[in-house]
Amino acid sequence: LSLQVEISEPEKYSLTDKQVGIDVGVADLAILSNGLKYPSFDSSYFEKKAKIWQKKYSRCRHLVKLLVLQNKNKRVLCPRSLESFTNWQKAQKSKAKCQAKVANQRRDYLHKLTTHLVKQYDVIIIEDLKTKNLQKNHHLAKSIANASWRIFRQMLEYKCEWYGKKLIAVDPKNTSRICSKCGYNSGAKPLE
Repeated sequence: LSLQVEISEPEKYSLTDKQVGIDVGVADLAILSNGLKYPSFDSSYFEKKAKIWQKKYSRCRHLVKLLVLQNKNKRVLCPRSLESFTNWQKAQKSKAKCQAKVANQRRDYLHKLTTHLVKQYDVIIIEDLKTKNLQKNHHLAKSIANASWRIFRQMLEYKCEWYGKKLIAVDPKNTSRICSKCGYNSGAKPLE
């Protein structure tokens, strides 16, 4: 099925003559240059539920595999396949629902935040971070993935384009070392 739909261009927001720089982080998703902080999305409740369902799913699947092997070893006339057991499939669906709910809530939070930022500011400046390289740090990988920096930036890009605002990506090299006012390079900083 192929559909063609005509949509009107999105309504342009009024210009505010404001500029802002955004620093993304793990504890706070976005820290603005004017001091405002937006916290990261908290998905702990649904992650706990997904872990519980993951345990149930793993246990059910293990038991099902054992039963299938027993049927195969005993050479039963009508051996059951993995698909004939429904308990582990129910657990798998429940686990998938929890994970999908977390993803949808995170996406909704990011949409609301990016729309708010685009309405407020005409020029938005953000670091051009390579999240794939940062996720190689196994201590921070889950927190970085949960923060969804890449999706945050992509949403800002297309919303700025839609509403006639400007997004500038800055090379992150030495941004935390060089003072923005006087240009002094203070050297390497510890992670904390």
